Amino acid sequence: MTRDSGMAMFPQLLGVAQYLESHPVVTEVKFFEKAGAAKAALMQWETVNAPYPLPEDLKGFLSISDGLLLRWSVDFTKSQPQCVGNLHVNSLAHIVRHEDESLSPSKAAFILDNSPTTHGRVCLMYDKSQPGGPSIFFQSLDCCYHFVSDSFTDYFRLLIMHLGLPGWCYTFTKAGLPSVTEELFAFFSPERYLIDVVKDARHPVRKQPPVVDLNRVAEYLDKGLPRTQSTVTASTAGQPPTSSNAPSSGGTKHSTDARPRRRLSGR
Repeated sequence: MTRDSGMAMFPQLLGVAQYLESHPVVTEVKFFEKAGAAKAALMQWETVNAPYPLPEDLKGFLSISDGLLLRWSVDFTKSQPQCVGNLHVNSLAHIVRHEDESLSPSKAAFILDNSPTTHGRVCLMYDKSQPGGPSIFFQSLDCCYHFVSDSFTDYFRLLIMHLGLPGWCYTFTKAGLPSVTEELFAFFSPERYLIDVVKDARHPVRKQPPVVDLNRVAEYLDKGLPRTQSTVTASTAGQPPTSSNAPSSGGTKHSTDARPRRRLSGR
């Protein structure tokens, strides 16, 4: 098996992994290869969770890879590398219904990602009162839902372009990104940062990209996500692959109440 064989079926994922591998502070990009879900398992899921069929794009993804996990680590302080990015999608068995009494009877949510670095839940949201298939919403830690994208395909592109940074879905909330996540975002993905934060209509006051405080970032990686917002100004390094037809920030329009050698390894 070659280094890239596990990601060959997802060119965008392979592209961002190669970008990260070439970044001067990224020490490892680790892809956990997964076999596809069996057709019988997909049919069983839809039987158990009727009347909520899996959207065709998600079903196609799961038939190739039953979930997704790609982690990448950095060495800011030249001590011990620390995991920063976590590109994750639940396996079929873990796409379970989120029992939330705050949702109206016409809605049903199924969890696509509730890994710790998400700092919330990414949900596949069905709404019987709306035509078409399910959309992707993010439930933040205050239990509010925020629209992210119209389809799993669009969400997958956004996940890749945001590099799986911790709490990246907060860019689709009114509160915006926590300060350290914003610094990481501006450092590793400056072009997308400008789209999501500086030019976004939900953040009408234009602000400059923040300077990355490496000591503070290292402290954050040890202790977890801070709640303050950034007030510092501009410095960036490198740009990840981007797509000219990539979806823009989802926002709240549909909100519902309620230095070692770098290596890319597979497994």
